[in-house]
Amino acid sequence: MSEFFRRLRYLLNRRRFDRELASDLEFHREMAAAENRPFGNTLHLREEAREAWGWTWIDRLSQDLSYAFRLLRKSPGFTLAAVLILSIGMASTSPHSVFST
Repeated sequence: MSEFFRRLRYLLNRRRFDRELASDLEFHREMAAAENRPFGNTLHLREEAREAWGWTWIDRLSQDLSYAFRLLRKSPGFTLAAVLILSIGMASTSPHSVFST
């Protein structure tokens, strides 16, 4: 249960945790450079930390939904046609449909 609350806390305070992570990674990168050691890919390390802290599927779902809405907003004709076809299809399959006999 503590893992659930930890992940929920990260989800609610994501920007603060990202800022702290960026400053920590910068500090460790400077320390590795001072000792002439390779540090690695910071983007990869940041992604690994995010996967450990939170629910990555929620992040991916929100990115996919925002992309879908952005595309639908760009083409209103297609959006209207898709909504009409889906609504007619759902109305025709409902048990109290006007189309059922």
